[in-house]
Amino acid sequence: MGANSDPHTSVDTYTARTPAVSYRSMEWNDLDTVAACFDRVWPQGPALAGTPTALLVARYLTLHYLEQSTWSNVAVTAEGDLAGITLARVVGQPTMFPQAHEEFLRTRALLLADPRGAATVTMFEDGFFVREGILEEDSDVTATTQAELELFMVNPDVRGAGVGGALWRQLLAALRSMGVRAFFLHTDSSCDFGFYDHKGLSRVAERLAADHPEDADLAPGMNTDDQFIYRADLASGALGGAFRGTQGEVCGA
Repeated sequence: MGANSDPHTSVDTYTARTPAVSYRSMEWNDLDTVAACFDRVWPQGPALAGTPTALLVARYLTLHYLEQSTWSNVAVTAEGDLAGITLARVVGQPTMFPQAHEEFLRTRALLLADPRGAATVTMFEDGFFVREGILEEDSDVTATTQAELELFMVNPDVRGAGVGGALWRQLLAALRSMGVRAFFLHTDSSCDFGFYDHKGLSRVAERLAADHPEDADLAPGMNTDDQFIYRADLASGALGGAFRGTQGEVCGA
């Protein structure tokens, strides 16, 4: 499974408090831990925050990305805590977990049984994901890429410790080893999207909420995040360099 099929350890000299972190492929029993971290990084609004429904939303979104993914890289501290994760989908490769779709449907059904959960599902499926589709169509990015970065998440407990940079470098190496020439990702203004500008990616599409007030009518409770697509050319030397941001929300979806 790409460059991270065998666990290895990296001690980054990024800061004096950098932990020893090992990297490995995701296992199915990591799902709950990844979803719990997702809930911390992107918490729901005040009405749901800290509730079991919020955790279900995080699980639903994690599975939304996981069911499409063909490659993964999980960063784990010496204490066994999740430090970060990248999930990617490479065209033509089998998905990692065939059972993820069934689990996604089960989680979705649980959310739909709760009025607040059902409203959140509607907001994503009739709103947020629809806008992602519009951006892909407008940019035609899928015609010129061979992979998509589905999820890039760093645990806030290790932010500033070099984990994000290590995950990024290993992602690029793995995609290159699989023959990927270019990849893309979705991100939005709830994420530290400046990471991708810093890394030399090209913003090939954007949908700014202020320019599209009609998007608020797509679904009740529609969020007002700006949404972007970034494209990375793996032949470009501009993709290197260390990231020295302070946020954990460096995400692609």
